[in-house]
Amino acid sequence: MPNAIPVITLAGTPYERGCILGTKMKQSIREFADTVTAVHRENNAWLKANRDPLLAFCKRNLGFLEKHSPDLVEEMRGIADGAMLTFDDILYLNTFLELEDLRAPGLGGSILPDALWGCTTFNVTSEATADGRAYIGQTYDMEKYYEKYLCVLRIREDNGPDQLILTFAGILGLCGINAAGIGAVINKVVATDARPGVIYPFIMRKLLASQRIGDALGAIIYAPRASGLNYQLAGSDVAFCAETSAAWYELLEIDGSIAHTNHYLGRTMRRFETANWLSHGGTMVRLQVATNFLKKHRGAITPEMLKELTRNHTNHPRCICAHGFPGESENTAFHTSFGVVMDPEAGWFEACPGNPCENEYQRYTL
Repeated sequence: MPNAIPVITLAGTPYERGCILGTKMKQSIREFADTVTAVHRENNAWLKANRDPLLAFCKRNLGFLEKHSPDLVEEMRGIADGAMLTFDDILYLNTFLELEDLRAPGLGGSILPDALWGCTTFNVTSEATADGRAYIGQTYDMEKYYEKYLCVLRIREDNGPDQLILTFAGILGLCGINAAGIGAVINKVVATDARPGVIYPFIMRKLLASQRIGDALGAIIYAPRASGLNYQLAGSDVAFCAETSAAWYELLEIDGSIAHTNHYLGRTMRRFETANWLSHGGTMVRLQVATNFLKKHRGAITPEMLKELTRNHTNHPRCICAHGFPGESENTAFHTSFGVVMDPEAGWFEACPGNPCENEYQRYTL
């Protein structure tokens, strides 16, 4: 299968699931873990931080994680043992998006890199599609080197719905669907109230372990979150776009469809956006392009059309299908790590590693 992303099936206790992942993805996880400090420093030359203070930043969340989801902490212990790494190594990996907060003025950074941009999500209800089915998806943008660590987790649960997770090696989950027909994707936003708390991969896995869409939403909005994120949810013929900071949230109105990028839209949430963490208008361009596309094709939207949206190059290279600037290294160039279009009710997603303009989508099923 061309461009296929590795698929690992996980079953057993949380620790056993982690061991399976750690063992099967050992080389990738070990290589990935070895890069964290160097890549973070390359993107934050002014910070001059070594591993110890960065790891301390991650470990401040551990008590919240042990209280919130002790099973996922055990899964991380299994990943560490399977990959022959320390637990701290895996915690460090799983806090990757919260470490982005260190770049923002007022939260850690004093000089903002001008290369930052991020993900574009879309959430399309059944009334806006050609076939009466609901779809959700995104482009997921990080430094280019992340792409080589992509994997799909097919999780078999004894006491909950099975899950199909798209993630990076050693990280519990980035986005996905479950057998209860729930799907979820995200956008990074940087809130002024970031604090010790529950990190994003834990919230993603917790919501995708839910049997009901209301419980999935509750797993987001009632968690003691560590940072700000926008979560898009679909399932049971309802949809949510939940903008969150660490301590607050707002549910945005969805009229048939909604797109989201990397700035707050809700009137309540605008006051939590970290001043100057965005150094250009690329997030506004991507939002307008995606919103106009969804409005223009309302009632006729198909998965193929959504995949075409993920290839859009308006405002290149800071576009929906993101490309780094010429001459940037893979450690600093912001780039689309993958595109994904999901049909949660049918139990599949189609994912494309890297730029959708260059690579093919493949289907993965529960």
